Amino acid sequence: MSAAPVSTAPSIPAETLDWLTAPDNPAVAVLTRRTLPHEPDSAELQALWSRRNGYAPVARILEAQRPDGSWGTPGQDYQKYQQGSLWQVHFLGELFADGTDPRVRLGAEYAFSRQLQDGSWSVTNMRPAGSISCLTANVGRALARLGYSRDERVIHALSHVAEVYRDVGRLSCAAGGTTNTLNGYCHMVAPKLLLFLGEVPRELWPDGADELRAECVRVLREREIFRCLPVGYREFQDAVARVKPAERAAMREAWIAERGPLEYGDKSGWLRFGYPLSYNSDALEALRALAAVGETRRVEYEPALQAVAGAGDPKMRWTLRNTLNGSGSVNENGYNPPCKYASKRYP
Repeated sequence: MSAAPVSTAPSIPAETLDWLTAPDNPAVAVLTRRTLPHEPDSAELQALWSRRNGYAPVARILEAQRPDGSWGTPGQDYQKYQQGSLWQVHFLGELFADGTDPRVRLGAEYAFSRQLQDGSWSVTNMRPAGSISCLTANVGRALARLGYSRDERVIHALSHVAEVYRDVGRLSCAAGGTTNTLNGYCHMVAPKLLLFLGEVPRELWPDGADELRAECVRVLREREIFRCLPVGYREFQDAVARVKPAERAAMREAWIAERGPLEYGDKSGWLRFGYPLSYNSDALEALRALAAVGETRRVEYEPALQAVAGAGDPKMRWTLRNTLNGSGSVNENGYNPPCKYASKRYP
């Protein structure tokens, strides 16, 4: 199917631009001014851009950092969300923190110290069995955005996720390739992988990266981004949970043979927009991910674009409907989740 022509973008109300460019959130203000009115770079923009780490969520993350660059006890790097050090690095990347800040660089080096030899990151205290592609993509993307996009360790991480896809033959969270889902692949990981690819210069992409990009784009396009939930998936998950692990591999094929081809519906959680996100995604992030790797507008993406537009108010503002507020406990430093203080200008 040929790509649909790009329609003329609606005019943005002046009050909305004023809201987006308010200097209290320097990253959003500068990104907006550079991309919407296409304002050329200037000393004023550079000065505002340098103030990114003064934004409250970023400042609170950095205030809670420990002297070794971590935010919690080693072995709890994946703990959701306040004490998980890898999550803090991820959030710093999502909030466009200034990677030249020594504290950010210290946190980045801590994250690199937790990287496995194969280039991945693990959810289980650096045990290879806990290596998952979505975490590796999230951490790798954050580090690339924080100034390490050409670092060989980031390229190694990208090579790892490309190898997982090549070895398994489908989008999978783990190198083992076991996918106990009715989809037969992990739809949630596709945007994460594309966002990671988008942060690494194309000329540095390792072998297999182009094939990985193509597969991520294919599954998002085929399911119109958010229409990826198989009918009967809950029933299938309950059935999988009742059998021994060794018996699960063939269950999907048997299920489809008995009931016929899968039918798909909307993944409702992907239509409740929020920012920052963690291991899951939504339709807006998936659209951003497609744009990040140069995908052009197509008719298959129109339902997602319409859903995003329809979630805004008449003044083209969006309220967070999905946040990580209150997730986990406050640590001894009195540190609250970064998203609790995040601006609603990050939909």
